[in-house]
Amino acid sequence: MAAALRQNTKVTLKVTRIFVSELTHRYVSTSRACLGNTLKIYQKPKRNKDFVPAPTPIVLDPSAKDDEPIIIPDRIDRSPTAILEALAATVRNDVNQPMHASIDDPYLYATSDRVKKNFIAAKGSGQKTARMMISMYPDYFTKIWPEPMPEAWEDLFKEYIHKDASEEALLERMKRKNITDAIQVYKKAKAEKIQLSQEVQEKFLELLTVYNCSNPNNEDDCSLFIEALQVPKHSPFPQCTWEKGNIAEQVFNSLPEKTATAYNNIIRGMAANFDKKSAMAMYNEMKSANFQADVYTYNLLLAVISLDNDSFDVITQEIEGLLKEMAALNIRPNVETFNSILFNCRRVSKWSGAKKFALSVFAEMKACGVEPSLGTYTDLLNIFYYSKERVAKDPTLFLEILDDIEGKEFQCTSQNDGLFFRNAMRVISTFFPESTLALRVHKIATTGKNSDLIGHRQLQYGYYNDLFHLVIQLEHIDETMKLYQSVVPFIYVPNVETYLSILESLVMYDSYHYLPVLYAELSMSNMFKDETLISAFTNAMSKQKLEPKLQGELCDIARSMLKNWEQKVGSMSHDKLAISGSVLGDFIVVFLNNNDLVTAWELFKLYQDRKDMKVTNPSANNLKQLCENLIQAKSVDQTKEVLNLMLSLDYEEVSPLVEQALQTLDLTEQERYHFEGLAGSSSSSSSSSSDSD
Repeated sequence: MAAALRQNTKVTLKVTRIFVSELTHRYVSTSRACLGNTLKIYQKPKRNKDFVPAPTPIVLDPSAKDDEPIIIPDRIDRSPTAILEALAATVRNDVNQPMHASIDDPYLYATSDRVKKNFIAAKGSGQKTARMMISMYPDYFTKIWPEPMPEAWEDLFKEYIHKDASEEALLERMKRKNITDAIQVYKKAKAEKIQLSQEVQEKFLELLTVYNCSNPNNEDDCSLFIEALQVPKHSPFPQCTWEKGNIAEQVFNSLPEKTATAYNNIIRGMAANFDKKSAMAMYNEMKSANFQADVYTYNLLLAVISLDNDSFDVITQEIEGLLKEMAALNIRPNVETFNSILFNCRRVSKWSGAKKFALSVFAEMKACGVEPSLGTYTDLLNIFYYSKERVAKDPTLFLEILDDIEGKEFQCTSQNDGLFFRNAMRVISTFFPESTLALRVHKIATTGKNSDLIGHRQLQYGYYNDLFHLVIQLEHIDETMKLYQSVVPFIYVPNVETYLSILESLVMYDSYHYLPVLYAELSMSNMFKDETLISAFTNAMSKQKLEPKLQGELCDIARSMLKNWEQKVGSMSHDKLAISGSVLGDFIVVFLNNNDLVTAWELFKLYQDRKDMKVTNPSANNLKQLCENLIQAKSVDQTKEVLNLMLSLDYEEVSPLVEQALQTLDLTEQERYHFEGLAGSSSSSSSSSSDSD
């Protein structure tokens, strides 16, 4: 049977399940499990089980060989969370959700970029504090994790065990990556003529070259997301940060024996800190000593070729020379090798021949079977689509890049990988302002875990800002809101200008059913303190009369905004709603469209009673609609109040409304005389204004 299973052959077993209810009877239900192709067919037992005789014995396939051995496969080592990871892979992860710690407390939701920054900074501070407490009091935290505490957390704040200069003291400080303390121990050991082994000195040299003889910048992930470190490598012509005769060179010169490992470390340190002259001199010395550099050393040497050359021909000759030496030594280039060459082309992209050489390098990369990374495509974008060149560009290469990466999932292999999606969206916004291209790039960015490579907070904000700018202008409002609901508010928080553009598009397409969706996010933020935004939002609410259900939702929104305003009226709160006369005028129309004249009149009285709301006034159209409803309701006194206000605001609609009131309302002679006086005052006011014109 096991052999048949290994050969993917279908084997059928008859299995019995016995249900004992009485001692004298047996109730059974049969089921068949088909093994070998993972197909299972179950026959559920009936509610009233039938009495059947004793179960039939299992019948094996007579053609199967009895002497065939059963091979048990080797055990596969898996992580403790392998089952959870497999289950998580079967469901879609909604990334547009609050942090797990605040998912049950809406008050802690990050509803703006500033609040998000503060929350992440607080999280980072809490992690640092927890790490410090665990390191200071490790005996109190021994039973939290079944596995040992991470080495990076051990003895972080403890005193050193080895006080005097020795090899053990140097290793202790190296383990904590305290470069300054390690240098002091090394110098003291040399002064006291304490012997240090070749292996320890090479490890110390490697540590010095990696961190350039200074303590590492221990920035956590939260800090890097808030404010990314400035990477000197990304600047076109970085300044040399390698000091001549530093402690790393002293350690190298004092080694009992110069080895290939030592040469590789010192060359990498010089090249990584942009000292091309010293790195190439040390490389030539290494070749003279018959030592071989590795691919990582060649990558760093290739990255600094263009730093001190004035001719592109010289640059290409030096690059080709290093590549030929790699081929002679049978050193296979990797993706970082080609990225280093392309970065030279990026530095001198305006020079003649740079773009052509970059294309030949990319073609050679494909011919060698090296899969490009996002950093490779980032360099190509910077070479061919420099953002400050405001000239027409050919989109052919850009489209070919999108064809190459479409449907693929990438992992972060270099610092340049996190710049691709931001640069791609900038290229589209600058040279090819098409929403289809922007949405295509966004689809690639949301494939698998590619969204992790959009970058830190500032890159993420710029990416979505350009994306929304293109989609809002060129796509239907349905496409805009589909994008909006996928990233707002926990990934991206639009600014006021973006919201104004969304509202303008919403009104243009008569898609007022999206207003409650927008209010759900805006009510959580403090953006309604901006008078321009709240006026645009309420104006969209009052544009037209909608279906009863949606109109009722808009009335609920208006009540919610008024309640929020009433709670903070008179306070110095920074997120107080900017409700003025024009906003109240829009609310009046919203309630009129819902046939709620009583609430509309209450809002009119609120405007008249509060002087702070008269910074802006209800529009002529808003007051006109209120007056027409009052005339239809036969409310003489209320109609007079509205007309008096419109007359004081010099609105031209007074005369037609007076004529309508005279024809509709049952007026006394005195009231009719008053209305005719309003019409006369309106006519004289309009004539005087025309004379002044």
